[in-house]
Amino acid sequence: MLETRNIFIDTQAFVSNNFFQNKNLKRLAYWGGINFVNLYLTEITKSEIKSNIREDLLNAKQEINRFKDNISKRARILRNIPEFKAYIELPELNIELDFSKLSMELEMFIKEGNVQTVPYEYADLKTIVTKYFKGEKPFSPGKKKYEFPDAIVLSALDSWCLEKREKIYVISGDSDFKGYESERLIPVSDIKEMLDKINKQYNKDLDGWLSEIFEVSKGEIIEKLSHAFEEKVKDELSFEIDINRVKTINIEIYDFSIVDKENEGYYTLQFDYDIKCEIEVTYNNYSFSIYDKEDDRYYGYDRSRAKVELETTQTAEVELEVYYERDIAAEDADVSILSVYTTIPDEGDITNELEGYMDVF
Repeated sequence: MLETRNIFIDTQAFVSNNFFQNKNLKRLAYWGGINFVNLYLTEITKSEIKSNIREDLLNAKQEINRFKDNISKRARILRNIPEFKAYIELPELNIELDFSKLSMELEMFIKEGNVQTVPYEYADLKTIVTKYFKGEKPFSPGKKKYEFPDAIVLSALDSWCLEKREKIYVISGDSDFKGYESERLIPVSDIKEMLDKINKQYNKDLDGWLSEIFEVSKGEIIEKLSHAFEEKVKDELSFEIDINRVKTINIEIYDFSIVDKENEGYYTLQFDYDIKCEIEVTYNNYSFSIYDKEDDRYYGYDRSRAKVELETTQTAEVELEVYYERDIAAEDADVSILSVYTTIPDEGDITNELEGYMDVF
């Protein structure tokens, strides 16, 4: 059950969710919008979010320019093939314009979630400076000056709670936030954990019943999850290498969080899982190739096949249709698994295991 309806969202929660691409931020804004919870930021947090947006856009522009340069030098033949036109003629990234668009999404999140601002003037600068020289949390050796914004935010939240006689959840995966000790600040690792607490508060019968439904359905969930993972790896990880086959060896699911309950009988659960799989690939093996500096290309490389055994932790989301009836046991309930979504590893996680593979770009 919720200890408080107050929730602060740290910059790290936005960054780890790729800002507003992830549905969990929108789900959290919904609960703030209906005033079931009270969402908070600080001016420092808002500035940090915007700073991270700008930095990520600058990094993206560098990667796009790098890609265009490599294509023009090493793969210009593709300009003769109409199907590749969209990939080669990528639109120009306008930093200021795109920054404004993404900043507007932040403002929309604040508006839709009725997000309030905790003034940083609540911060106790004397205590912050004392902790700085003593090396106490949130300060740590080596990067103290970078931790001042976190220290100000945490101090402001703590003092605000003291004045209001309130507590507040602090959503952050940042170790500095987790290590800050206060009876008024309640650490929460991520948004899905917070959504789970909210949904269980709002639907008090859900906790034990859905846990039983999840256990009863686990075999079918794992089967569908395995298929979704294999298909997504084959569909999306074929840029530098060719994925011929993906075979799941084992999946271990961890405890789920209830992240959404859109309508009666429809539940969205999110969980992390460990997967061990075997991936068969075809790739360019440069072990015995020769690099021609004048042509800026490699000659004599082979197309090789290999099997890569990969162990990775990913995040999945499953939507269930099941209707709660007090007198019906979980094993007798009519459960439908409507959809399964999963993240997948990066292509680099696979290529790192390939002998003679080289990122020639």
